[in-house]
Amino acid sequence: MMKRCFLTGEYVFYATDRAKRPHSFKKFDVRTTPKQFCPFCLENAHMTPPLIYAEDDNSVRIVPNKYPFLANTAEHYGVHDVLIDTADHEERLSQFSDDHLHKLMRVIKQRFIQLESDEGSQFVQVFKNQGRDAGASQSHSHWQITSMCVVPLKMEHLCEVLGKYHKEHGVCYYCNLDFGTRIIEESDLFRVYMPADAKFAYEMDILPKRHIASIRDFTDEELRDFGILLKHSVTRLNKVYDGLCYNVCFYSAPKSREFDDCFHFYAQIIPRIGHMAGFEFSTGCYINSILPEEGAKKLREVGY
Repeated sequence: MMKRCFLTGEYVFYATDRAKRPHSFKKFDVRTTPKQFCPFCLENAHMTPPLIYAEDDNSVRIVPNKYPFLANTAEHYGVHDVLIDTADHEERLSQFSDDHLHKLMRVIKQRFIQLESDEGSQFVQVFKNQGRDAGASQSHSHWQITSMCVVPLKMEHLCEVLGKYHKEHGVCYYCNLDFGTRIIEESDLFRVYMPADAKFAYEMDILPKRHIASIRDFTDEELRDFGILLKHSVTRLNKVYDGLCYNVCFYSAPKSREFDDCFHFYAQIIPRIGHMAGFEFSTGCYINSILPEEGAKKLREVGY
């Protein structure tokens, strides 16, 4: 089976027999940093640049990335933060309390708004790499927040496609989406579902039911509910494959607000199952071994 992603134009080939390969789902986070060498533990704070922000109990902290991929210079504006989301070296997002998740989402929103207000900033990206195979260089749970002087090409393309859809149909693409049997969980405020054209096995999106263009516009109630459903989603993944590496990416409209009517905030959870190889790199296409409907059914059944 082959599908084309409406938003990106990329092709996805569904090859379910590939899931039978012995190495297909063996991607686990096995590398850990000993606590005495972990720069994100409180007792080793001298290993990181000076604090940007910390909660009173130090349960959530923000520091500049010691090895940024962009920096604020006379030539180009750029900020690259690390948000340390727990003081516990071993704790994972799936173990956070609801109150702690609420606090975390408040801090992310606060820093997002602060960075977006910088004159040089054109786009702010929030993401989490959990585990070695997801790109994390430290095992202590953390997020990254970047503020750039450009709007990335992917975001420009998304805005163009969503803007065209809104102009033709008079409604936001996501507000008009048919979820079929791919809904995994929903609350009064959010839906968790598997995209019909999912590129990755057990990929999930979290979508607000209210049309919201950016995390900057979340109410406090929405921040709390969003954090809880994010935790539930990650827990489901861990029940399918314990210790699985994954990425979380937040998609907010650019700060210009010209796309607010057509762009709908969503969070993408990408399990790092299998490898991208020569076919993916040479064609820009994807191979997914799990059909979206089957993946959604499995994730519903395992619970949280």
